[in-house]
Amino acid sequence: MQKKVRRFSPFFAPTPCIQFVQRPPTCGLHTRTRPPGCFRRGARAPAEQHPTTLGSNAGRARRCRKLNAPLKLQATLIEVIPLASSLNEATSEFLRNLVWLDFKLAVPLFVIAPLGLFFGSFTGGNTHDALRRVMVGYWQASSMLMLTVFLHIAEQPIGFFSALFVQIMIPLSLFWWKDLDAEIREAATQGSILERLFLFWRPLATALAGFGAFTQLSTLRCVGLTSEELLGDPQCAAWLEPPFEFYDLHVGVLLNGLVPREAFGIFAYSGLFLYLGYLVYMVAEVLPRVGRRGRVSRKGLFTSVRLLSAWGWIQDNDDET
Repeated sequence: MQKKVRRFSPFFAPTPCIQFVQRPPTCGLHTRTRPPGCFRRGARAPAEQHPTTLGSNAGRARRCRKLNAPLKLQATLIEVIPLASSLNEATSEFLRNLVWLDFKLAVPLFVIAPLGLFFGSFTGGNTHDALRRVMVGYWQASSMLMLTVFLHIAEQPIGFFSALFVQIMIPLSLFWWKDLDAEIREAATQGSILERLFLFWRPLATALAGFGAFTQLSTLRCVGLTSEELLGDPQCAAWLEPPFEFYDLHVGVLLNGLVPREAFGIFAYSGLFLYLGYLVYMVAEVLPRVGRRGRVSRKGLFTSVRLLSAWGWIQDNDDET
């Protein structure tokens, strides 16, 4: 009997492994009398009844068993939490796996890790003030990630431009301030664990942002499509799968469908308007005054650093210029 065994991975396309096996018959749990060769379901079959290879395929079957053994747990998890169904049947599996890989890496590197660094910077008084300032800038830049997800949920083509734009803004926010970077490096050399973690995380986040920008360059043509045409395009539809899954699994369950997809478009456009307005103000008013010096006072400027310093969360010396 020929059996084709497939193992699935959320990141890579499934590959078939052919085995020629001979399975012993099974019978129910409560059967008192079993026919010859029958073993109780869930119990281990006798050695002579184990699946065996036939003919010249023995070597290949042994290799298949070695390859498939580490994937048993992974295959079980995929059955419990399956990959989202494709929005467009013409989308290649390679592209789908690439998109999901990008999103699954973005959660720990763009959300979880920076959250830990940001909240950790509030420990020890003003010991991590330089790191705190950098992380404030990071969250200002990366907030467009959330807006991009909302735009994709609402099937707005401009979300493909914002997805590329935020991948550029994230490295800029992490490397822009020269004096703050020097302070962080000095603290790391003096043994500060938090600053060392930041210097370990920053290149990983930068590499992922570069990877995301490179993979999404070809999606800029999706900006010229209409909302109705996005799902009909195999490439554009692939990047909508994770946001759609987020909406179906989380928003649909938690809010029971009270927030329609169209509402996410309204939230996203409102946030995008504020984001771009603040960015223009930074380029036109703030950067000509402070340059790349993060320690320069923001007195007289409307910035997040000035607001947090007024609350006592960031040390801002008004006399420092």
